[in-house]
Amino acid sequence: MGEHKNLKEFFEEMFENSGMNCEKLSQLSGVPPHYIHALRNMEPEKLPAAPYVKGYIKRIADVMSFDPEELWLLYKNDMLHKTSGGFDKLPANRFAIKKLNKTFLAVSIIIVIVAVYFVLNYKNLFGQARLDITSPAETMITIAEPKIELAGKINPKDKLTVNGTEIITDSAGNFKTDYNLQLGMNTVEFKVKKLLGQEKIETYQIIYQK
Repeated sequence: MGEHKNLKEFFEEMFENSGMNCEKLSQLSGVPPHYIHALRNMEPEKLPAAPYVKGYIKRIADVMSFDPEELWLLYKNDMLHKTSGGFDKLPANRFAIKKLNKTFLAVSIIIVIVAVYFVLNYKNLFGQARLDITSPAETMITIAEPKIELAGKINPKDKLTVNGTEIITDSAGNFKTDYNLQLGMNTVEFKVKKLLGQEKIETYQIIYQK
């Protein structure tokens, strides 16, 4: 083998004398054909780390009845920079944990935050609405005044309307407002609505007589 100038010439002469090609050599040696092409064409950037190459060269040498150490020495002389070192790239591990997609990670975090929020605020969002009316004291009363005070308490996070008009509560959920009456029967509907939950409605009948 000392007569060969480089690895490329060795492979060309070997194929010519044996009548073999890369595909046939691959079948006999078990070395992937693209690595045999890379060795033959002296393309180190297409080869794996040197320890793997050394194993491939030994298989090729065994098939062709050459001394594997001499063939390995020829390889090192021609492509010294591909011996095991800091620039080697080992074959990819298909079982390795791949980097998470940043968009997927951000969406996952948002979903978790929303889920936690809904769990912690389930009662406020979906539970039964609270409505405690202190005035009027009864669901049906008769008064002689043209105005009555409506008062009570709800959850401050809920929405209160009286006959369709929204009533603003204080920070604790207390409300108090004057309501003008007409002569005769007056129907007053209190409605409390949670953000995503149920409504609670209570109806009062107030008769105004002079």
